[in-house]
Amino acid sequence: MPVISVANPKGGAGKTTLVLVLADQLSQLGASVAVIDADPNAIIAKWAAKREKSKRMIPYTVVGRPEEKMMIKTVENLAQDFDFVLIDLEGTASQMTTRAMARSHLILIPFNQSPIDAELAATAVSLITDSEELTNRRIPYRLVRSRDSAAIATKTSKRIAAAIEAAELPLLSIGLVERAAYRDIYEYGSLLSELDPMDCKGIDKAQENARQLVHAVVEAVREETSR
Repeated sequence: MPVISVANPKGGAGKTTLVLVLADQLSQLGASVAVIDADPNAIIAKWAAKREKSKRMIPYTVVGRPEEKMMIKTVENLAQDFDFVLIDLEGTASQMTTRAMARSHLILIPFNQSPIDAELAATAVSLITDSEELTNRRIPYRLVRSRDSAAIATKTSKRIAAAIEAAELPLLSIGLVERAAYRDIYEYGSLLSELDPMDCKGIDKAQENARQLVHAVVEAVREETSR
């Protein structure tokens, strides 16, 4: 089953948020999902622990950071048992990152709408290229706009989009829009569907963005699989 890794060498790029949103939506669609939290900050593992402590159901399996030598075996075992395996990778280049990329059917690279973030996203693309050389196989990827503006695109974001197009880099059609609901799932240890509209504005818009995002990712997986 598809293995999707999420990588970016810069902290705060929306990597973990993207994994949580995808896991949430895929499980809502009825897919069985496993998440490997390979980030040293272990935000997803802490989120899951918060839910366990309050005796709330977790709709997908969360696997804590495996030992480096066990990464490939962990991914392969989970891929046999689950419809989707999502991996929240650490930011820096490492053997663990390389091994996860080597077993991925698609890698997502979230980036904020700033020149510095765009440059660091290019670093993640270089890591993928290095992994391709080591494994002698093509590793598909998509850049994903993170903290995307729900309003009109800024001049900076337009320049970045033009540069991505000029470089012929694959960009996911839907970005992760900046929404308070995505922050609140951390704070309250919640699913999007559990948030109270009285406490968090724009939940319906966040849910719609999440639905569009997961469909775009699934379509990207299908497109790459058909190749």
